Amino acid sequence: MKRAPLKVLALALAIALPVETMSYLAGKMLARQSLLYEPQPLASHEYAAYLKDRHPVLGWPGRNAGRYEFDDAGSRLVPSFPDPAMPSCAAVYGDSYTWGYSVSPEQTYANVLSTLMRCRVANYGIGGYGTDQAFLRYQDTAHDRPPIVILGHYSDNIVRNVNQDRGFLNNQVLALKPRFVLADGELTLVPLPELTEAEYRSLGARGRQLLPNDYFAPGGPAGIRSFEFPYTLSVAGIVRHYRLRAGLEGRPSYAEFYDPLHPSQALQVTEALMHAFVEAARRRGQKAMILLIPDEKDLRWLRAHGALPYAELATRLRASGIAVPAVAEALSRDLGGRDPCSLYTRCGDGHFAPGAHRQLAEIAYGALASLGWLKSAYEPGL
Repeated sequence: MKRAPLKVLALALAIALPVETMSYLAGKMLARQSLLYEPQPLASHEYAAYLKDRHPVLGWPGRNAGRYEFDDAGSRLVPSFPDPAMPSCAAVYGDSYTWGYSVSPEQTYANVLSTLMRCRVANYGIGGYGTDQAFLRYQDTAHDRPPIVILGHYSDNIVRNVNQDRGFLNNQVLALKPRFVLADGELTLVPLPELTEAEYRSLGARGRQLLPNDYFAPGGPAGIRSFEFPYTLSVAGIVRHYRLRAGLEGRPSYAEFYDPLHPSQALQVTEALMHAFVEAARRRGQKAMILLIPDEKDLRWLRAHGALPYAELATRLRASGIAVPAVAEALSRDLGGRDPCSLYTRCGDGHFAPGAHRQLAEIAYGALASLGWLKSAYEPGL
């Protein structure tokens, strides 16, 4: 009789070990798809070097960012008007869509807009930025006060606006960021996290404690799980992952964050950031425009449903009098029956191709003309 428990244990192990092994292998695959949190290995010296180099407010770019095609004014190179000492007639802020990832400086919508306006349009976009960092970068560039400023908001930016460790989203290391929260209806800055190396390495287990304002910390409401033992539970837990749920429901992963009732308050934070940008520009004597830049999935959604996933944000901004050109609608009309992929460097996760940058510049230029803002761009002192 005493052997019965041992037999049960042996049977349990015989079942559990293969299941755990399969779950481990499956988990590794899911982590490569960023559906489980498992950041890349971090060498012992890397975190100290990161802390020394990073921007004290924005997180990135670091102090050694000059190698990434910045000019002395902090703008990406503007080939049409390359002298950084030349006064700008406009400046653009945003993420990699604004920076122009996968295209040359000549092909970015900022440089094309420069040629259309016949004056320097500075490009302060930075890859990976949320709307929050773009707004903070605007505040940080008080040395450049052109008459017109444009904030580019790529549709997935709303996710970044309620995130502080980019690694929770894509397993990238060393990408901590500030964010804003709403307190009694007012924006309050949650600064760049100050974590020790030990704390940073423990984010998988302690993310909700160390970064309580990050909606995507593992174990939190976004459904993100750390890749850890028991692996079977980690793998099973991904059924709550916000990206997996969205994929199963056939909608963009960021769409739910544009819902006014979403628990993250991402829509309200994003809207408040855009109002703050416009108000800060007004105080500087500038005119401000918001460019809502669509993902390929947005164009497909518009074609299928007649509305955009971020329509609520656009409606709110326009109702408050903010200039918001209908970018996606114009791109969709120009596409006709062509595949939206033709506007991007690749299907699924590509950036704007050169032709789309030109179209975006033309849309922005047309909007500036219709608003009567172009004249102010050439009047010194405004």
